[in-house]
Amino acid sequence: MERKIPQSVGDVLRNLLDETSLQGRMDELKAADLWPSVVGSQIASQCRKPVVRNGIMSIGIPNASLRNELHFNRSRMIAIINDMLGKKIIQEIKFVS
Repeated sequence: MERKIPQSVGDVLRNLLDETSLQGRMDELKAADLWPSVVGSQIASQCRKPVVRNGIMSIGIPNASLRNELHFNRSRMIAIINDMLGKKIIQEIKFVS
């Protein structure tokens, strides 16, 4: 049996994420968790939990006027989320009723 160089647990997990391509999914989950800090807790409380798949964030909003207001600001919100993550994860935001 051959000895290998010791690695930290964090390094082993990073390697595992890279090899299994789970890093993209982890980034999408982080993006969804950033929603309250982007729009504020009061607005986030009126929305359903965001779901991110393949770079598209979908958010359920039952209030039509709030949905319309957020729709006009979505490009700015995409930029904020991607800046907070340090890479382009979100390409589009969809607001659904």
